[in-house]
Parts: sequence; structure tokens; C-alpha cells
Amino acid sequence: MEAFNDTDDILFQSAFKYAAIGMAIVAPDGTWLKVNDSLCSIVGYTPEELMTKTFQDITYPEDLDGDMKLVNQVLAGEIDTYQMEKRYFHKQGHLVYILLSVSLVRNEDDTPRFFISQIQDITQQKQLASELARLAREDELTGVSNRRYFIECATREIIRGSRFHEPQALMMIDIDHFKKINDTFGHDVGDEVLRIMAQECGNSLRVVDVFGRLGGEEFGALFLNTDADIAKMLADRMRKRVEELIVETSGGNIQFTISIGLVTFSDISLSLDELMKIADDALYEAKKSGRNRIVVESATEEDSSAVSPERMLTSFVRLEWKKEYESGCPTIDRQHQNLFLLSNDLLSAIVSGLPDDYVESLAHELTDHMVTHFRAEDSIFRKAGYPGADPHSRMHSSLIQDMRALLEKFSDGHASVADLFNLMIIKVVRDHILNEDRKFFPYIESITPC
Repeated sequence: MEAFNDTDDILFQSAFKYAAIGMAIVAPDGTWLKVNDSLCSIVGYTPEELMTKTFQDITYPEDLDGDMKLVNQVLAGEIDTYQMEKRYFHKQGHLVYILLSVSLVRNEDDTPRFFISQIQDITQQKQLASELARLAREDELTGVSNRRYFIECATREIIRGSRFHEPQALMMIDIDHFKKINDTFGHDVGDEVLRIMAQECGNSLRVVDVFGRLGGEEFGALFLNTDADIAKMLADRMRKRVEELIVETSGGNIQFTISIGLVTFSDISLSLDELMKIADDALYEAKKSGRNRIVVESATEEDSSAVSPERMLTSFVRLEWKKEYESGCPTIDRQHQNLFLLSNDLLSAIVSGLPDDYVESLAHELTDHMVTHFRAEDSIFRKAGYPGADPHSRMHSSLIQDMRALLEKFSDGHASVADLFNLMIIKVVRDHILNEDRKFFPYIESITPC
């Protein structure tokens, strides 16, 4: 089917052919009926190649639903025209950003005849906008967040954390004797030290944390949903990693250290500027007292009416003890509740992305508790005459063996935190404690005392 015949407006055909932007006549089903050279230049196809396809074929999949929704609205008469930004696949495979304007031509009986599409290549504008956005938030030298973007993100997260009563910590970091590095090796080497230091510090943090360069050799980090103990551990991990770095130069290898000022807080009305001042004072004290160290301050006021902090390290995910889990035996119930607390510690450390050595220490603590608990539980259900005592005890032995074997693999780097979660949270807590243990509950109700 030809979109135009001899009676069509010659001026329109000339404008169509020689337009500086892409022009196309498109059938209601999406088939290209007529395309101009500008459109072919945008997408890389010849007219013959393009007209064997539909516009759906070259539209980026994530943009297609929105486009089709507008197409259907035009066909239904709900709107007359539409305009949208979308992406086409170029013949060579890369994406082209375009501004699409579409109107519908109808037949005399008001049925759809064809669409007239105007296509402008806005790829360069999009790339420029993206680059400007990147420059607005990224430090040019190190690639981490710049001061303005760090302050923007940290302010937002502090407000959010206060709303949800989450503990947080703000850290100020400064390279020790950085002026000496610049004076001895030159500013190019000093810049390389800054880049390497920023990369290592970023690697020491979790994905959720906020990190940026505040100016010169000073950086800042905000730990989200992190209590004081974990914040100090994360800060010390960063300090140690930087201490182990070696920067190779033509004038010799450089090793350097950092000093850290850390302020921990929760549910406070202090602004980011005030918190940064406290952390900066702590940083000054770390420098004054010998460098390569951490000084910690707390900005949380003591409140006797406040709820005592639980063992939860974060509030991302939590196992909740419920009354229906009780066995009726105070000894078992108390141990099960303690097991929940230890499991919450492990679960939170896993979800928060805390260091593997800390996760491992929590898993060892949980395993030790399980050994003690299984021993006490075994004595109680045997005393109660539980007929399934022997197979249940074998389950205990098997779980302990599995936990110890997994811990050994985890320590050697042959098991992941996902493996720990699957065994200790799913198999031990959910499958065993909340399911298997219920089988002996009726037998221990008669034991007094339990």
C-alpha cells in the first residue's frame, strides 16, 4: 500500500522528503509505509530495510508500553496527537534517543488511515544533560560524590533516619601528612593518592552508605541504620585498609594513613552542619593525639525514658517472637527467645552488608548457643518421655555438624552469607525451632518444674 498517490499535496511530499528531521508515514499496525532520508540517517537503515520492519521492532522494550498506550488513545479518538521521548535501536545496536511527535490521518469514513510521525534525534542533548548531571554530583578528581551532592544526600538520609528512629553515624576522614606527600612527590602523585584513597574508602563502605569528598584531602561518610559499635568497626576497617595501601611512583612507594572523627546519633534535632562540626572536632582530636586513629563522639542525649536498645544491629529485617511459639517450659522458651535475638543479630549483619569477619563471629556465637540449647532441650524432652526423642536428637547433631562445617567453609571463602542465611535462619529457626520442636511440646506440659 502506498501512502501517497498522484493527488496528494506535492508541497507536503517535498517537505516530507527534504525535512531536516525524521519523517515517516506509519500504518495503524506500526508498519513503516514511507520514510525520509533524515530518519534513515538517525536509525542507520536504508528505506528498504526500514520498511520491512515495524516501529515496534526498533523501539527499546522499556519504552514500548508507553508508546503503544498513546497510539491506542489516538486510534480510539481519546486524543488527537501525542509527543514523547523514547529510544530506538540503531542498526548497529546502540540506542538513539528521539523526540517523537505523532498525529493520525483518517479516511473519509473516519477510520484510521495512517500516522504522520516526526522524529528528532536528541541523543546529544540527552548525553549533555546526563554529563551535566554527573558533573553536578561527582567530584571530578576522585569520581565520588562532591561536597554539594554529599550534603544533599546526607541531609535527606538523616531526616529519614530520624523519622524511623534509626541509629546513624557521621564520619569525617582526613589523609595524614598529605601536604608532605604533595611537597615530596608532586601534586600529580598527590592526586593519585586521593583517587586511590577514595576508591578504597568507597569499597570499605556498604552500598547504602553515603560517601563523598568535602574538599582537599577531607572526605565524609554517613553510615545508615548503624549503631555505635558497628560504626566504629566499619570506620576501623576503613582505617586499616588504607594503612595497607601502597601507591607506586617513580620516586618510590608511598604508604599513608588516615585519621577519622566519628559522631554517632539517633533521634536528634541537630542539623548536618552541627553534626559535621562535632565529627570535625573529633577528627582534630584524632590528629592531635597521634593520627592514624579514630575518635568517637556521641550526639545522642541520654534519656532514661527511652526504650533500651535491643541487640538488633539494624531494623531492616527482624524475626519476631510470638506467644504462640511458647512451649510452656520456661527454660526452653527463654533459650528460644535468646536464639531469636542472636539470629536477629546475624540476619541484620547479613542484610546490612557488614564485614564477613563480623558475620562469622555472630554465626559462631549462634552456633555455641545452639549446642547449649540442644543439650538442655534433649534432657527435657527425654525426661518427659517424648517418643520421638532419638530422631529429634539426631536432628540436633546433624544441624550442629552442618553449622560447624559451613562456618569452616565460610572462613575459607568457600561459602557465602546466603549459605549462612539459608542454614541458620531458614533451616534452624524456621524449619526446626518453629516446626519440629512443636512435636514434643504436648509431652513437656506435664513436667514441673521444667
